[in-house]
Amino acid sequence: MAGLLTQIDRTLVRLFEAGPDGGRRRRERLARFGACTAVSLTGVALFLPNLTPYLASGQPAVGLGLGALGVVVCLGLIVAGALLYRSGFSTPNAVRIAVWNFLGLVVLGGVILGHGAYRGALGTVTTADALAAGNVLAISAAAHVIIGVHDARRVRAEQLAREREKFAVLSRVLRHNLRNDATVLIGQSERLVDELDGSLAETADALHQRSRTVGGLAEKTKTMVEALDRRSTPNARLNVHDVATDAVDEVREVVADEADVDITVDVPTNLWIWADDRIETALAELVENAVEHGGSDIRVTATTHDGTVDVRVEDDGPGIPDDERAILSGDTEITQLKHGSGLGLWVARSVAEAANGELTFDTDGERTVVRLAHDRAESPVEAAGDPSPAAAT
Repeated sequence: MAGLLTQIDRTLVRLFEAGPDGGRRRRERLARFGACTAVSLTGVALFLPNLTPYLASGQPAVGLGLGALGVVVCLGLIVAGALLYRSGFSTPNAVRIAVWNFLGLVVLGGVILGHGAYRGALGTVTTADALAAGNVLAISAAAHVIIGVHDARRVRAEQLAREREKFAVLSRVLRHNLRNDATVLIGQSERLVDELDGSLAETADALHQRSRTVGGLAEKTKTMVEALDRRSTPNARLNVHDVATDAVDEVREVVADEADVDITVDVPTNLWIWADDRIETALAELVENAVEHGGSDIRVTATTHDGTVDVRVEDDGPGIPDDERAILSGDTEITQLKHGSGLGLWVARSVAEAANGELTFDTDGERTVVRLAHDRAESPVEAAGDPSPAAAT
């Protein structure tokens, strides 16, 4: 049975998933429209039998109530078709839901038609029979739509699990290779810097810096993967001032030679948030990103409103390019030509979203503002001899 379901899944994906060519995309759109329309038409078709109590005189109240129930279910099917078209379900899964809806009609519809033929042969078909058929078919169709939605989610969950496994393996291999190769490059470039003079020494120094950047990609990728793979790990109650200070100190060590960079922290000492404990890394990435993109006056501040704490990194640099901002916000798809300039902002976004936070960008006059928003936490009652952050419940 499992093998049959897997084969059906592959067939649906092969037939109706969007492809790169125009014909494939048109077929995918038509299939989606047809599947969603079929769900809505089910409700339209079942209106009449559910209205029969209102079309005949002298019907009891219970019949009118059952008719009203059937009408409501039919309206729900019509709306469900429209919502399915605009939902995040892929076209193969939308078709899957429509097929479940069709099965709900066929299975019970065949039985009801047989009973109708039998009652007709006896000459006793009544309004109640039509209402019963309309009620049962409408409720069956609605129930099978719900079954289809759960089935589509099951299939999607299995697909995500397989993709996550492949991504984890690929990530480990890439991180391992990046780290090892970068270590070799760093060591060799350091030797070149010590042994060469003039322009060759400058070239070797540039190679050394690039090697360190490549090595840093492995750690940034690891942080992103850990954030994306975060399960039900509870958030921690963290002191914003401590997190911001440690993040800035970390960046200051990296940019110690850049005397024209001024980084200040203006955060209340008794302000707490619920967040992933990797937020320090995320905040350091934001500050370092501001330095790398020309910021000379960088400020880390925090404000609170409506139970939310906004940790802001402001700088006077040229700002985040519009195309990179569009990629990070999801307004533009990642392509070979459009993919962003680095992983720092992606690390910050991944860490924030893993803890139900939010990363946003804005321009405040001539300053660029990146905002990390997290739920505010009450100040903890310090346990004697236990200064560690308390875990959220």
